[in-house]
Amino acid sequence: MQKKQLYKIIILLLAVIAIGVLIWILGKNKVSEFISIEFLRRFTGRIRDLGFLGVLLYLLSFAIGTMLILPSLPFALLGGITYGTVRGIIYASIGDLLGASMAFIVARYIGRGRIEKRLKRNKAFHEIDEGVKQEGWRIVVLTRMVPVIPHWLQNYAYGLTAISFTTYAFVSLLCIVPGTAAWIFAVNTVGKSQADAKKTVIYLAIAGVLIVGVSYLPRWIYKKKMLGTK
Repeated sequence: MQKKQLYKIIILLLAVIAIGVLIWILGKNKVSEFISIEFLRRFTGRIRDLGFLGVLLYLLSFAIGTMLILPSLPFALLGGITYGTVRGIIYASIGDLLGASMAFIVARYIGRGRIEKRLKRNKAFHEIDEGVKQEGWRIVVLTRMVPVIPHWLQNYAYGLTAISFTTYAFVSLLCIVPGTAAWIFAVNTVGKSQADAKKTVIYLAIAGVLIVGVSYLPRWIYKKKMLGTK
C-alpha cells in the first residue's frame, strides 16, 4: 500500500515538473509563435519534407497517442492539413485504426489481466461485453458512431470480449472513415481562404452529408436488427 502511494507521489511530482518545464519554455518564447498559422504551415511543411519517413512518424504518433488515451481528432486534422484531403483521410484513418488495433491486441494478449482488473468495475465495459454477446459486430458500429462511451475505453474493452480481431478491425475501419472524412473535408475547405466559392460549397455539402449519414447509420442498423428479430 505504501509503495502504491509512493508511486503516485513520484508520478505527481514528475507531472508537476513536466508542466513547469512546459510553462518555462512557453514563457521564454512567444506563445503566439506556437499557435500561429505560420508556425502550423512550417510544422506541416517539415513533416511533408520528410517524405515516407514523415508518414511513418505521423502514423506512429497517431497510434501511440490513441493508446495513451489522447483524443484522435487533433491527429486526424493534422493529417488532413499536412497531406491534403484525400491522402489526409487515408493516413488519418490508417493511424486511427492502427492505434485502436494495438490497444485491442494489448488488452487481449499482453496486458489482459491488468486491464481486465481495471475495467471489471466499469459499467461501460460490461455494457460492451453484453452487447457483443447479444448484437455481435453491430455493437461495434453503435459504440463507434455514437460517442457515448469513450473510444479509448472501447479500444481496450473490445480486446476483452469474445469478438474476433478481424471483425473488430474491419468494422472499426468502416466506422472511422466517414467521420474522419467529414472533419478533414470541413477543416480543409474552411482553411482555404482563396478557394473557389463553388468548390467550397460542394466540399461543405459533402462534409454535411457525411456527418448526417454518420449520425443516422447506427439508428438504421438498429432498426434493421429489430425488424429482423420480429
